[in-house]
Amino acid sequence: MKNHKTAYLGLRLATRLSRPLALIVILAAGMTAAAAQDAPARMAPSDSTMSKEAETLSRGDKTFMRKVARASTNEVALSQLADRHASNLEVKSFAQTMITDHNQANADLQTLAASKGIDLTHPVEKGKMDNLASLSTKSGADFDKAYAKLMLSAHKEALNLFKEEVADGKDVDVVAFAKKYVDTLSAHFEHAKALEKTIDQ
Repeated sequence: MKNHKTAYLGLRLATRLSRPLALIVILAAGMTAAAAQDAPARMAPSDSTMSKEAETLSRGDKTFMRKVARASTNEVALSQLADRHASNLEVKSFAQTMITDHNQANADLQTLAASKGIDLTHPVEKGKMDNLASLSTKSGADFDKAYAKLMLSAHKEALNLFKEEVADGKDVDVVAFAKKYVDTLSAHFEHAKALEKTIDQ
């Protein structure tokens, strides 16, 4: 009723004005009424904007991201310790490579997680502590051997984890992240195997 009344008042006013001006008044009244009707539809948020990315991810994709966050953070923490305490120069060099490569992977993972609404705080905090206490008690050649063994085991598990995500992952962005780092992890794994053999000799 309110919309019709607005148009009616515009029409009455138009009869008292010149023909060109009357036409403008009538059109303005009609546009105002139409805008009032369309406003609620334009302001209402769509279902897509209301949904959260985290709710669209499969359980497997979420688990993958959390496992990677913990494992990769741990490799950085252990490698930082090795960079300070390793006695073997090859071990130090390997540790520095791990710090550089895994910090980059961690940064990419954090960006991905933020875009998907995934909180990685808890796995990251756990990763900072895994195996750190036991490795910290060692020194000299014992430290080098223990670190190399941990890196070999960690990269074997990580490589399998990333390959599984590439094969079975659901989210295209998460799978793309896994694909990006498969070759890097494979190189790390081979390097870790060679490092362990060198230290054992």
